[in-house]
Amino acid sequence: MNAIKNTIKTFAKGLFNPDNKLSLIPNWLSFSRVIGGLTIPIMAYTNAPLPLLFGNITFLAISDFLDGKAARLIAKEETKEGAMLDAVSDKIFSLLLIIGILPIIPVFAINGALEGTIALINAKLLAKGGKPQSNFLGKVKIWPLSIALILGYLAFALQNLNIAGITNETLITLSTALSIGTIPLQAVNIKQYLSEYKNQTQNNQISNLNTNHSALENKKQLKDKKKKKTPKFKLSKENHQGIVYELTQDKNKELEKGKQYTKRLE
Repeated sequence: MNAIKNTIKTFAKGLFNPDNKLSLIPNWLSFSRVIGGLTIPIMAYTNAPLPLLFGNITFLAISDFLDGKAARLIAKEETKEGAMLDAVSDKIFSLLLIIGILPIIPVFAINGALEGTIALINAKLLAKGGKPQSNFLGKVKIWPLSIALILGYLAFALQNLNIAGITNETLITLSTALSIGTIPLQAVNIKQYLSEYKNQTQNNQISNLNTNHSALENKKQLKDKKKKKTPKFKLSKENHQGIVYELTQDKNKELEKGKQYTKRLE
């Protein structure tokens, strides 16, 4: 639970109070995909002006490229908050679009279930103190999935479309084909995330065992030190004579100093 709270704090820090204020630009570019995941379905279902819909889709399509460039060129750094915002925004974006298109193309339910599985794996890893990260295949498969979703929404928004033989049915067919074609990529991606989950949890367990072992060793050493008692001094014939001799020598030295001081005064 603490790991999830810390993640929310990191997410909020990246959006509102990053250490480098210039990071606000790439961070909000990433978060714009979350906003787009809500606005695209609303615009499609409410017959919003097509130029506005196309502009929104175009901006969101390039935002995944722009946020990384902005982090390197404007903020001059790639932060932990930015990386988390990028990964989480991608996932929320795809899930929101999938939910919105289900009434039109129900086959996207499979894609939604697979994306949800990936999100659950990462959430579980996060809860166990791991660090979920997007991998290369995860970035690759989001493109055909996003294109499939966008084509589906366009097929709904462009009523009675017939441009060079391209109709609404054509767009829906292409959308469905891309949706099905993305399923194997998502399945392989799930396998990769499971492997990463297993590796990180094992490494965390080993690290925790080593930490606990070190703590027990330190505790044992402190306990052993407390048990050790300082040996008692025993007065014997030999050390008695040594002590008497030392005391006598010290007394004689003090007497000599006194005599010398008296002579000087005289």
